[in-house]
Amino acid sequence: MKPALLTLLACPQCRGDLTLANAPAGEADILAGELACAACARTFPIIGGIPRFVPDEEYAGSFGHQWNKYARLQLDSNNGSTFSHDRFYSITEWTPENLRGRRVLDVGCGSGRFAEVALAAGAEVVALDLSRAVDACRENLGGSGRLECVQGSIFELPFKDGAFDFVYCIGVIQHTPDPERAVKSILKKTAHGGQGGFWIYELCWKSFVGTIGFKYLLRPITKRLSISQTESFSIALEALCWPVNCLARHLGTLGRIMMRMLPVSCAHLQGIPLSAADFREWVRLDTFDMYSPAHDHPQTFETVARWLEAEGFAVAPRHPHGAVSITGRRK
Repeated sequence: MKPALLTLLACPQCRGDLTLANAPAGEADILAGELACAACARTFPIIGGIPRFVPDEEYAGSFGHQWNKYARLQLDSNNGSTFSHDRFYSITEWTPENLRGRRVLDVGCGSGRFAEVALAAGAEVVALDLSRAVDACRENLGGSGRLECVQGSIFELPFKDGAFDFVYCIGVIQHTPDPERAVKSILKKTAHGGQGGFWIYELCWKSFVGTIGFKYLLRPITKRLSISQTESFSIALEALCWPVNCLARHLGTLGRIMMRMLPVSCAHLQGIPLSAADFREWVRLDTFDMYSPAHDHPQTFETVARWLEAEGFAVAPRHPHGAVSITGRRK
């Protein structure tokens, strides 16, 4: 971490200011040391250049595993597509010009697929995750000079209120034990006039048919499995469905319908120009991501909109991306 990050950080427990301790003086990038809170006397380690505000990964162990194993798969710079770029701007309806020179918070950063997009727009990005995914994110993107990675809880974000011009959380809220509390915790970090953006699994009839229906049918079983067992299960499912996927990914609308009826997460990847190897690996990743989380709590757009409004946000008209794609501006 760079010393300038201290201007944004706050003790996650008492909200007090933090100072550097047991760290070399004058370092441009502090790889090891501690952050100390004078108000409550708590200390937090800096390990591998990342401030760590949680002792373990809590309910997010599966995400730490997947984002370190598949660390670069979803980065546009690695797979040669614009999928993450297009998805980010479709979900938020922001533009690169909106983000340029702005301070941006990525909550639930994973290995950095969307942080890479924000950095490319010229933003100053702080990427946070509860899991060890922050290590993959720093490894992937730390060379940009405009990225800081922090390991912390969505419910006790270690930042000052109103510190960021833009905050976003894509594909994470439904995997927390308390989605409403998670959304409201994030929104508090948005500056007045700033914007927050979310993408959350939607609770509707589609949640119980096709691929998503398989998810809720099989999750009572997979939740009892270890991470390694769930991964083996996901790989076996992908192998079973590969003959259909191999054909369907080239059949347009008919192929997409076929893919949506499979017990693996694949239809959303149909139009991406991936190699066969990358396509199969991504299906394994997203299938594991579908069956392994400890929590899965889809929401309705109306419910999430009420959460934003309760925090003083003017909610933008519903975005057409799908699921609950929602943004709001803090009044």
